[in-house]
Amino acid sequence: MPETVNSEDKAECWKVGGVSVAGFSHIEEEIPCQDAFAYKLRENGLLIAAIADGAGSARLSHIGAQAFVDAAVFKIHSSPALEPFDPDIVAAEIITAINETRTALTEEHINSESGPPLSIGDFAATFLMVVANTDVGAFFHVGDGAGARFANADIPSAVVSKPQNGEYANETYFVTRDDWKNYLRITRFDGAFDTILLMSDGVTPMAMTKGCAEPFGKFVTPVVDFLRNADADTGETALANTLSADNVRAVTGDDKTLLWAIRTPD
Repeated sequence: MPETVNSEDKAECWKVGGVSVAGFSHIEEEIPCQDAFAYKLRENGLLIAAIADGAGSARLSHIGAQAFVDAAVFKIHSSPALEPFDPDIVAAEIITAINETRTALTEEHINSESGPPLSIGDFAATFLMVVANTDVGAFFHVGDGAGARFANADIPSAVVSKPQNGEYANETYFVTRDDWKNYLRITRFDGAFDTILLMSDGVTPMAMTKGCAEPFGKFVTPVVDFLRNADADTGETALANTLSADNVRAVTGDDKTLLWAIRTPD
């Protein structure tokens, strides 16, 4: 008979963390970081994590980005209907959470904000979520940024949720669009893996190969190896420093978010 593994042990099978740092262009223009992230772990080892990238042209997108990830993570974490894992059920819960958040943002801010009239578009943000256990999971994605599930020793076998842009390279899709559900993409995965990364489009030029085909090993491998062995505070501080370094200015001036979930040894 196999040894019974209790729920606390399953929850401890992940090392999870994340950082969001303001881009140089936003610092210079005194614009707040418009990226956001949130994550939770269920006792059965289910990972629930999300990032959002607020639209640079939307004046309250930093509020929208945080509200969307907080609501979606809380909704899935509270849902009882996730065993066995069913991506369609998860997607339905995400849709409910985002639509409820759209309504709440409208009621809380649009009717009370002084100054020029607001619309839901002022909270515009992309959305990328992963829900996974140690065997199976899925990305849920609207807009740009990228998610990757891979074994650090076998990066070419990564499963990637790629960015989706509009007609032009600098366009993308936001969950504040009336038809946002039409752009919700589900990328399922299973098989052997030890790492999941979620990243905003400020990080993809460094962490992904051209076209976001796969993680860029020269960046990702040392980062994952470091995070695997570092405590939470050390890892987050080091990643924030890396993403804020002067040499990053030559790559992108955008806000940068990187969220990681790394399997711990059994």
